[in-house]
Amino acid sequence: MESLTVYYDVHCALCRRCREWLESQPTHLPLRFVEADAVEAARLLPQLPWLGQELVVVASGGSEEGSAWIGPAGFIVCLWATVRYREWSWKLSRPGLAPTAESFFHLVSANRDRIGRRLEPPECTGARCTHRLPHPAQPPIPTGAPR
Repeated sequence: MESLTVYYDVHCALCRRCREWLESQPTHLPLRFVEADAVEAARLLPQLPWLGQELVVVASGGSEEGSAWIGPAGFIVCLWATVRYREWSWKLSRPGLAPTAESFFHLVSANRDRIGRRLEPPECTGARCTHRLPHPAQPPIPTGAPR
């Protein structure tokens, strides 16, 4: 394997943050990032129905040419590509931890919009920010009530 292509959801703040994190990591092989909804992605991977719905990682070069990892397996392969977290990729893929890692990935993936809203800088105008719910007014404490 000579490189990996990571197909990610550019509209997802969590996915963009993960891309930035991966780009900042020293890697054993080059990583290329392609927006999953890009014309190029559909042209390159017409056979993958998960494109745009799941993380997709595809190998280029060598005997692994064209191999694809979807969802949690794609996450593990991305860790494997990094210098710092390769050992973790091995640990997380072992039978004892693989189900937990897969469950964690699915939990994060199912909540990525909610998590992404926390990662995005707030869109504030005046005293109101769109990422925060307004705080309800505190009810007055009755006289004589313990504080």
